[in-house]
Amino acid sequence: MLILKDVDSYKMAQVINQSWTEAEDLVISSAGGRNIQHIQKAISSRTGRRWLSKLGFKWKEVSKGVYRDGHEREDVIAYRMVVFLPTMRLLSTRLMVWDHELEPQPTIQVLNGEEQTVIIVTHDEGMFNANDGRRFIWTHEEHNPIRKKGIGQGLHVSELLTPVGRLGGGSACKILKCGGDVWWDGAKLLNQITTKAIPTFEAEFPCCQALCMFDNAKNHSKYAEDALRVCKMNLEDGGKNAKPMRSTFIQDAQHADGGWHQSMVTENGIPKGLRTVLTERGLWPTTGPRFRT
Repeated sequence: MLILKDVDSYKMAQVINQSWTEAEDLVISSAGGRNIQHIQKAISSRTGRRWLSKLGFKWKEVSKGVYRDGHEREDVIAYRMVVFLPTMRLLSTRLMVWDHELEPQPTIQVLNGEEQTVIIVTHDEGMFNANDGRRFIWTHEEHNPIRKKGIGQGLHVSELLTPVGRLGGGSACKILKCGGDVWWDGAKLLNQITTKAIPTFEAEFPCCQALCMFDNAKNHSKYAEDALRVCKMNLEDGGKNAKPMRSTFIQDAQHADGGWHQSMVTENGIPKGLRTVLTERGLWPTTGPRFRT
């Protein structure tokens, strides 16, 4: 794989011309000074641009973020073929359709007394900053624009769309001023869906069922408040910011019931720490290497 850093067509042409010259001198030296045909003309920057394009390079602004297309990963393909497409095929007979005038076509609202007509609701979001602007522009030497430093105040827009437009005409949209300690996360998305999107959908499409689709963004993940998460536990019982977690079932073949329930709080209602939890399970080391605390 060819990797070039900070390259443009002119630099590439220089590198190739230099390599040709070095190769020519080497050939002349190895030939004992015999008459060798010299390279009469070097490649131009235009030729360099054409070859950069053939090699897969693109002329664009260098961004700080990293985007990696993962649509053809094995796990993504497996989910698409085994879960997503079969589910959509199963629901295809229940999907609401509209004509060119955006009028709903006659469909059965209730099938088998339970199944309802399904309407796809897609979610998308974007981040906008006060100092956003085009990064590549035509400028004149006497009128060079001066850009403000920093990205400025940020606005995060979370929107839901239906096949006939914005859900509720935009009433389900959520706009958040971001910055500092305020950022969009899974908890805010869940609040938007439960308090705004669902009531709006039920009012706009009565007797129908929403099929909400979200992309696999990390900030869409949301754990239950009492989920078992080691990263939220302290080493000792209680402590600052410790929250009670739900009980868990420990599988044990030697137990009569196949296992036993472990409470994650003490008798006084104090959240247990890692030391207590692992000691109850017989996993806290008493000899040999200790856990780093």
